[in-house]
Amino acid sequence: MKQKLVVITGAGRGIGKGIAETLANSGYTCGLIARNFKEIKNVEKKIHKNKGTAFCKTCNIVDYENMKKTIKDIVSEYGNIYGLVTCAASPPAIGPSNNLDIDEWNKVIQTDLTGTFITCQLIGRNMIRSKIGRIVNISSFHSIATYPERAAYASAKNGVIGLTKALSVEWGKYNITVNAISPGPIKTPRTKWFLDQDPKNEKLMISRTPAGRLGEVNDVSNAAEFLISEKSSFVTGQNIIVDGGWLSSAWFGKYNSKK
Repeated sequence: MKQKLVVITGAGRGIGKGIAETLANSGYTCGLIARNFKEIKNVEKKIHKNKGTAFCKTCNIVDYENMKKTIKDIVSEYGNIYGLVTCAASPPAIGPSNNLDIDEWNKVIQTDLTGTFITCQLIGRNMIRSKIGRIVNISSFHSIATYPERAAYASAKNGVIGLTKALSVEWGKYNITVNAISPGPIKTPRTKWFLDQDPKNEKLMISRTPAGRLGEVNDVSNAAEFLISEKSSFVTGQNIIVDGGWLSSAWFGKYNSKK
């Protein structure tokens, strides 16, 4: 039986890399897309070493014509695309909103939101023709509760949630499900930068997390695997929060109740 093909953008590092490795281990053929060839080539090699199937294509997701050609080439070489996971993201443009450079704002919106739409649109056309598809857009807990000086990132990730809901309504009749995952504090290179700013940051985040730890990449990968699988065929238009309960908690530190 032919393996189902899943395309993962931003697959060279962090959550995208983890999702690609998890899906490959589960028997999917993984098409890896990112701007950095060396990074995705290393992911491809690791997947092959673990007896999985993967190939890589370098492309900037905001380059519409290049993406159009890339998707066309993938379908021509490997067949119809069953699944899509959009992980590509720009650095979050941290800074006071009153002084935020408009070019930095545009860069985040262009990559995180417009790039996600471009990818969904181009691959969605193939899914519509084949009458089946699973799309998972990676958003963020910043779409629900954010930090100061994250206006561009929070806005873009909110847009991803709106896009997810809109596509789920529009494409459900083609047997295409469209869902989002909003990771909370997950150990990735980007999170490491934040944690390194202050030694108290990690303890503070953990103190608010009922699960008592920061998330691992495989916590997100496992959720993505479910949403890509046939087991999620009646789940669409949803935003799955993977945060160990961080957003549900308003408490920092240990709570001692008095009897």
